[in-house]
Amino acid sequence: MTTMKHLLTGAAVAPLILIAGLSTTAAQAQDEVASAAASEPAVEVVVFGTRAAERQSMDQKHSSNVTREVITANDAGKLPDQNVGEVVSRAPGVAVADDQGEGRYVVIRGLDPSLAAVRINGQDAAAPETDTRSVKLDTVPTGLIGSVEVIKNQTAEYDANAIAGAVNIKTLSAFDRKKPFVSARYSAGYIELNDKTSYDTDVAAGTRFGANNEFGIVAALNASRRPQASQNLQGSDAWTNGKPDDWRLRDYYVIRNRQGAAINFDYKPNDDMHLYARTLFSHFTDMEQRQEFRVSLEGAFTPASGTTGTFTKAPKAASRNAKYRFEDEHISTVNLGGEFKLATGKLKVDVTSSTAIKDDDPRYNFAYATKKSTVSGTYDLTDTLFKVTPDAAGYDATKYTAKSAELEADHARETLNQASADYTLPTSAFGGDTTFKMGVKYSERHKRSAVDYRYYDVSGLVLSNYLSYDAGDLYATKFGPTVDFLKSLDDAEAKGLLKVNVGESTPDELGGDYDVREKVAAAYFQATIHSGNLTLIPGLRVEQTKAEYKAIQFDTDDIETEADLIAAGVFNSFGKKSYTDLFPSLVGRYDFDGNSLVRFAATTSIGRPNYVDLAPRVAINHDEDDLELEVGNPDLDPLTSVNLDAGYEHYFGKKGMISVAAFYKSIDNPIFVTEREADNETINGTLYDGAKITQSQNLKSAKVSGVEFNFIMQFDSLPAPFDGLGTSFNVTAQDSSTDGAPGRSDKVALIYTSDLTGTAELTYEKANWSARVAYTYRSAYLDTLGVSKATDVYTAANGKVDLKIGYAVTPNWQLYVEGKNLTEADWQRYVGNKRQLVENEAYGRTWRVGVSAKF
Repeated sequence: MTTMKHLLTGAAVAPLILIAGLSTTAAQAQDEVASAAASEPAVEVVVFGTRAAERQSMDQKHSSNVTREVITANDAGKLPDQNVGEVVSRAPGVAVADDQGEGRYVVIRGLDPSLAAVRINGQDAAAPETDTRSVKLDTVPTGLIGSVEVIKNQTAEYDANAIAGAVNIKTLSAFDRKKPFVSARYSAGYIELNDKTSYDTDVAAGTRFGANNEFGIVAALNASRRPQASQNLQGSDAWTNGKPDDWRLRDYYVIRNRQGAAINFDYKPNDDMHLYARTLFSHFTDMEQRQEFRVSLEGAFTPASGTTGTFTKAPKAASRNAKYRFEDEHISTVNLGGEFKLATGKLKVDVTSSTAIKDDDPRYNFAYATKKSTVSGTYDLTDTLFKVTPDAAGYDATKYTAKSAELEADHARETLNQASADYTLPTSAFGGDTTFKMGVKYSERHKRSAVDYRYYDVSGLVLSNYLSYDAGDLYATKFGPTVDFLKSLDDAEAKGLLKVNVGESTPDELGGDYDVREKVAAAYFQATIHSGNLTLIPGLRVEQTKAEYKAIQFDTDDIETEADLIAAGVFNSFGKKSYTDLFPSLVGRYDFDGNSLVRFAATTSIGRPNYVDLAPRVAINHDEDDLELEVGNPDLDPLTSVNLDAGYEHYFGKKGMISVAAFYKSIDNPIFVTEREADNETINGTLYDGAKITQSQNLKSAKVSGVEFNFIMQFDSLPAPFDGLGTSFNVTAQDSSTDGAPGRSDKVALIYTSDLTGTAELTYEKANWSARVAYTYRSAYLDTLGVSKATDVYTAANGKVDLKIGYAVTPNWQLYVEGKNLTEADWQRYVGNKRQLVENEAYGRTWRVGVSAKF
């Protein structure tokens, strides 16, 4: 890394990413396409056409100095995408990590979502989660965006914390349009799996006003409700001789609500000054109820054949439990700034405040269990979704008595304040078409996590008196009695049956609390040099990071009562770290003509560790004669990366494009959770020898490489009625490996890296009709590292089909129908090989019908 930095520094540094304002409405798209390029004739489109939006995206990709994908608001509406994560999931080299069938975290070029920057109007967004820096993109609904950019390599003017790349969410500006506009949309949905209905609605309006139209205002509002169901079959991550040691059925009911607003103000009295205020507010709630039926199969098999047999009196108890949680998240971002034309050059200043709040409160779990060796039955492992059929005892509610209750409240807060100033100076250097750009930025981040957790032993209640709904059959297996957790909890509390188990409560109560403050000061210089058909952007960025950490060190032997537990809940373990890094970069392009070009880039970037890994917590657990420690690591080094990119693009006028790009990343200091035996090791002032220590640590290096292919074409020249056809296709093949994985001599892939991702779309747009069907695929990837390849856990390959058909009743009104996950693709995980199921989750299909209006 050091050698490459020196080589790149000698060149200087830089990028000048052209961020053009994009419109959210198809009506806006008409105007923009008409003026997109002087060399091209105006293209006539209908108000609801998505072809215009697709052309806008291609225009912006074509004109950009860096490798990026752009999805405009109208382009985002071409398929049933419910949030920003799903919007970007079909871009080349991009996938998403799902939750309950919805896209959540962005995965760019196979790298961990925590290594991808998420920005709102160009500035970093705060993250609500406690265990990752990743920003949940399912929190931001599609109705609030003007456009979304996926930036795969970047110049020195941008924050360096983007090893994977960056997602920039842009909200609307009235100065993107010449005329006032209003758009509105409402859809009603039907979820097949639980026979429930959903809704989604948004409205956006903008105008310019004043004597010279110098003022602009845009407001966008969104609200949605989705009562989602899912059915989960749990196997085990501990298969022995081809047999699991566990089996569970889980029935989920989830209600997700989203409300959001974006309000933007602009003041532009002349070409010399532009003041702006950009705001985005997003509110997301996630109510989850889960019923579980569990039978332990450990040591219980009596084979009748290679894949079938019986289990007689499973040695552990069968259990039924109910979980309830309510998650409430807020993300808000406010940008205030201005752009000023000076006597020489331009100045831009920006002050941004971003806040993320997550309250996971309350979380309940109430469990009932049989006595040991109570449940028998049969098993059939012929299929991956293996079948277990318990006997009548497994369904007899009178045999289940209360075992435990868990009550938890998690609270996380992150505030991120940023201030920046950028100065651009055109010069006559290097042939007279050169721009110098320099700037400074300061950011201060404060992340807090507080967990309140109690584990209670419970007795004296019988499940037959606390039954809930009938769950029916899951995976062709009878589920049986379900638990009324509120009635169970209320009665247990009223009868004094809740007994705090201090030993079980302590690790979660104290281990999840931390406080992290992080300050980053940065400065950069870059040049944009045009010489004939060649554009070069060399640059150099320097960032100084200072951080302070607080957490709790505790010994379970010292905590015997609840009073001891409460008294232990104060920060008593501290750490700090300071480091300075240089980030040289060189980004360029060479245009052969107006339609063909090559891109190349050599950049450097950083990935700071997750807060939960940095927090200096020390959990000391005594397990009989063994001593086990779970230890945070404030001494973790950040990941650093050298990134190489090269690509070729050819544009077929306004009709389409074809591109191929190769990328390579050499990453130092990747982080994995490791286990080791202490060898006279001092931790927080105490000497340990022989204790088992679990801790996140830096490994030596990792590598990621791949090739992206992208093809888009609108077949306007075909004879009618086929002249409305179009297609887009992208595929990414990639590979990753790391040296020095704990206890492993083999090369280990990075978590999240799929060998193959891609999307194929077929479109039709003619007269009043528009239709689009898309197939999105992601191959299997490692999601949990085991002690050997046989114990590695993978998320299985997944492919799904989405559809949208629209009809414009008038130039301003459209009716449409959408189908999501038409292939009923499941989410599945396995350990070692595809036959050894860890879990499978089914979501079914979702349908929506709606109406949209644009003026």
